Amino acid sequence: MHHHLLIRAIALLRQPLEPLQQLSRARLVTLGLFLSIGHLAFHWFWTVLVPQPYENLLLRALAAAGALPLLWWTPSRVMRQRGIRLYLLAYMTYTGPFLFQWFFLMNHGNAVWMTSAALMCFLAYHILDWRVATAALAAGTIAARALVALLEPQLAMPWWRVTEGNLTFAFAWLSALALALSSASQRLQRLNATLLAMGVMAHELRTPLASAALVNENLREAEPAEVERLTHRMDGLLRAIHHQIDSQIVNAQLLGIQPGRETLRAGQLVRDAIESYPFLSERERLAVSVDTRADFHFHGSERLFIQVIHNLLKNAVFALRRTQGRFERGDIQIEVSAVGSCGTIRVRDKGPGVPRHLRRAIFEPFFSTQTTHSSGLGLAFCRETVQANRGQLRFERVAAGSSFVIELPLLPGDAGEAHHARRWAPS
Repeated sequence: MHHHLLIRAIALLRQPLEPLQQLSRARLVTLGLFLSIGHLAFHWFWTVLVPQPYENLLLRALAAAGALPLLWWTPSRVMRQRGIRLYLLAYMTYTGPFLFQWFFLMNHGNAVWMTSAALMCFLAYHILDWRVATAALAAGTIAARALVALLEPQLAMPWWRVTEGNLTFAFAWLSALALALSSASQRLQRLNATLLAMGVMAHELRTPLASAALVNENLREAEPAEVERLTHRMDGLLRAIHHQIDSQIVNAQLLGIQPGRETLRAGQLVRDAIESYPFLSERERLAVSVDTRADFHFHGSERLFIQVIHNLLKNAVFALRRTQGRFERGDIQIEVSAVGSCGTIRVRDKGPGVPRHLRRAIFEPFFSTQTTHSSGLGLAFCRETVQANRGQLRFERVAAGSSFVIELPLLPGDAGEAHHARRWAPS
């Protein structure tokens, strides 16, 4: 546990550093306008509308003038020139932590500036990279308190003194830092997920592309009798490539799945999914058997539900490859049945199964029991698709292997079409 947290902390520290979060031209201009106009406006506000014991026009004017370069800088120039980045760090330290701590102390730690200093902590972490914000808050706060202690010792507020101001500021700082770390961790997770998906796609496409290149070589020297067989093989490889691309596109729709309006027949859907699945060998294909005990109709998207069956098949095939290394008829069983108002599609394999302590996590996005070449989105996509169509997907405990059960509401008036022990296997 502690080792995992240490690795996550190191990863957060090693993320690419940007002085401003989501650095863009619009963000630079907006920030420049806000600071240059805002400081002068707040000076008027605190001297005329809500007069405070202390205000300083010179300090406000310096802060307003210091923001003007942001109106002309571009993101590429900021990232290219180290001097500009150092200026930004110094300016943001002055205009935020230093000024707010200075005004807070010079106003005797009153409620207005205690609240303002606390709010500034959250704004700093919202605008700046969390590492830059932490450094700026530390440097600005220390500098302001040291200067007040030197110039106005009667207004100094040592850190170790338990006061409302110190406690409020410390709580705000720690809360803002915790939120910033959580946000940075989520961004890192999204980045890792994107890179993982790209890696999975590259790995999945490598095999069929290499095979296609080999078939193309053989076609150049093939006898006429061999051309048809090689052409058929090339078609299969192209279908496999398209399947992998479609899989990644569909899985990427995880958060935007809508209920389908097509009327689907479960038995036919399963057969179509098996026929279109890119098995690596004929032995893998023949390992699948379908038992349609009672067919049924339901509403859904044919494209999405075929992908659901593909994802469950992929997991079953991978489990068998990992353990047995060989395939026998019936190693993967798909059962279609209906009881009452509920239709069921059950996909069962004779692999190693899912460890008990992982069964609650397998439907979470980015979780995978496969150590490599898996984005961890397959089962999460399956669950979201089924639930979007008022169904349920669950893991079923069996003596050996794994069993996933899709439960779907039947269409009104459809009690299921009984087929006593009707079995089907791909040919």
